[in-house]
Amino acid sequence: MLGTVLGGRYRIITILGAGGFGQTYLAEDEQQPRRCVVKQFKPVSQDLHLLVVARRLFDTEVETLRRLGQHDQIPELYDSFQEGEEFYLVQEFIEGHALSEEFAGGRQFSEPEAIALLHDVLNVLSFVHQNQVIHRDIKPANLIRRKSDGKLVLIDFGAVKEIQTRLTGISGQTEVTVGIGTQGYTPSEQLMGRPRYCSDLYALGMTVVQAVTGCPPSQLPEDPETLDVLWQHQAELSPGLMLILDYLVRYDFSQRYQSVAEVQHALAQLADLPTDLPDTPTSLLPPAVAHRAQPLPPLSWRDRLRMGWRGLAIATATAAALSLGLKHLGWTEPLERLAYDQMTRLQPALPPDDRLLIVGISEADLQALGRATPSDADVAKVLRILQQAEPRVIGLGLWRDLPQEPGRAALLEELRSPKVITFMQLGSVTTPQIPPPPGVPPVQVGFSDLLVDADRVVRRGLIFGGEFHSFAVRLAQKYLASENVGLRTSSTNPGITELGDIPLPPLESTAGGYQRLDAGGYQLLLRYRSPDAPAPVVAFADVLNGRVAADQVRDRIVLIGTTAPSGKDLYYTPFSAGQQTEHQMPGVVIHAQITSQLLSLVQDGRRLMGYWPDWAEGLWIVGWVAVGSGLGWFLRHPARLGAGSVAAIGILIGSSIWLFGQQVWIPVATPAIALTLATVGTAAHRIYRESKLDTDLTQIVWDKTLITDLGRRGHSP
Repeated sequence: MLGTVLGGRYRIITILGAGGFGQTYLAEDEQQPRRCVVKQFKPVSQDLHLLVVARRLFDTEVETLRRLGQHDQIPELYDSFQEGEEFYLVQEFIEGHALSEEFAGGRQFSEPEAIALLHDVLNVLSFVHQNQVIHRDIKPANLIRRKSDGKLVLIDFGAVKEIQTRLTGISGQTEVTVGIGTQGYTPSEQLMGRPRYCSDLYALGMTVVQAVTGCPPSQLPEDPETLDVLWQHQAELSPGLMLILDYLVRYDFSQRYQSVAEVQHALAQLADLPTDLPDTPTSLLPPAVAHRAQPLPPLSWRDRLRMGWRGLAIATATAAALSLGLKHLGWTEPLERLAYDQMTRLQPALPPDDRLLIVGISEADLQALGRATPSDADVAKVLRILQQAEPRVIGLGLWRDLPQEPGRAALLEELRSPKVITFMQLGSVTTPQIPPPPGVPPVQVGFSDLLVDADRVVRRGLIFGGEFHSFAVRLAQKYLASENVGLRTSSTNPGITELGDIPLPPLESTAGGYQRLDAGGYQLLLRYRSPDAPAPVVAFADVLNGRVAADQVRDRIVLIGTTAPSGKDLYYTPFSAGQQTEHQMPGVVIHAQITSQLLSLVQDGRRLMGYWPDWAEGLWIVGWVAVGSGLGWFLRHPARLGAGSVAAIGILIGSSIWLFGQQVWIPVATPAIALTLATVGTAAHRIYRESKLDTDLTQIVWDKTLITDLGRRGHSP
């Protein structure tokens, strides 16, 4: 490709970047003495209708980029053209360095540098938003410090990705959204496909937060309740600038600045904001009491409990009702899911499962094949090679409802083998139904549907959907059939299915931390074997070229599927938040995790993840309310109360983690909230009661003192 001339004038010098949608090149303009950036867009489909739509979308984006390029700090659009079925953009090459290079080594910006950074980028964003465009990928790597004048230039508006996203939706190939943005800099509403102007402000805010803290967003903790990033303790800024940045990076977009103008106005008022926190007195006592009142008689804890038991009971009951109410409404479920993920990450990883083998189709494989997906002929050859090595069963995790010529007839012949299980998709309201390849018997078909929670994390597995079996269940059935282990209905409980002698109780809507779960079908909680692939992985190309030994295949379950990011079959898991890279897991790897879990139930004695019934969870929560009430009532010194609360929270978390290791998931966040509410509520009530009691007693003592003085004066000579 290097040296190739595109558009009759742009000679390729080097490749700047590549992705599933195309490549970006540095080129020399042979008609003008200048260098430029050439961006290539390759539609995923060569369908004539989609190419017409792509042309229209491309022209629209070209016009938008042409308008934006009129700004001095946005690359100018020089040219656009089409060659064959590929589209190209030609933009100005900015000589300089990325802002990310200035962050190298954890360097922290001073406050004046941070303010200058904000002003510089806000001026550009104001122009972008006035043109009704949302950039959606502001980050240090997309801000270039121009060598000629030191100004920051905003690059990479993601036009090509946007076209790709919209074409994917039109073609109906998948419901997986092509993300435009970068982890850590992209706010939640943009990840859900609903970006706003304040989404760009969030990304700018996170960039400045990284500048003043020296920490990438992925290394900053989050508030477990609000999900706001906690960064303030790592920066030395005035309260005014800290306040502005705080409102730029709020998790809830409704609490952020909504426009560039609002941020610029706040920066203009920065000089008038406070520069130090005010000092306020901790108490004020009337002089009469300080000088005249006598010490109050001490009260025993029994006296105080007897005098305030009604208030204590009310505070305890209120904390219990609030906690259980929050759980019933499902408001604590997001926190419980986060706790579940953290406890999953704390569990020791198991070694790779030698009963399985994953044949992964990587980006390198696709580049070697020169296709977006292997041809039917290549898949048929791989199936033939694998079957010669005598596996117990092969799972083909590739869509083959439509031909991928050449080799259709050969593939259908291989799929008739009783050792091959293939894919279908049941579909839902938001996903289409995809049939299996034609002619495959129903007993050799498993559905591929994966269950995703509201935060897009896969924690559950659907193993039955009506009369259909999941892909993992079909593979496990076939593997265990040689040991006379199969599925059957429980003789003691007809509503439960057994795998061999192991019961598989279906997940309930209030299981563990869930409260209003859609428990339709027959679901199980997943127990991931490890954060990585649960079994050995070999490359598709290695199998195709005979470079995989038969011993690696013999007597195993072999799963074939795409692991390449361009395949868009990636999912978030409980491990995603703890990963520095590769935050998502390929679908074929998740199916391998479920398959390994089913095999381990029968052969390794590894239990299913269980949970308590609702009444036991209620008692668990009320018990921690009682603990919190006891702490708030009996520990009067603030240091002791704080230490006691920390110890109680530690015991709560520790016991929950221990039970999780014993395969029992119980609520963690809800009892922690209950404990806190009870502690704070009871302590507040106690302080109020004692304050009122002390005031009353002080008044009595004062009155006695005054009466005594008056009496003495009346009898004086």
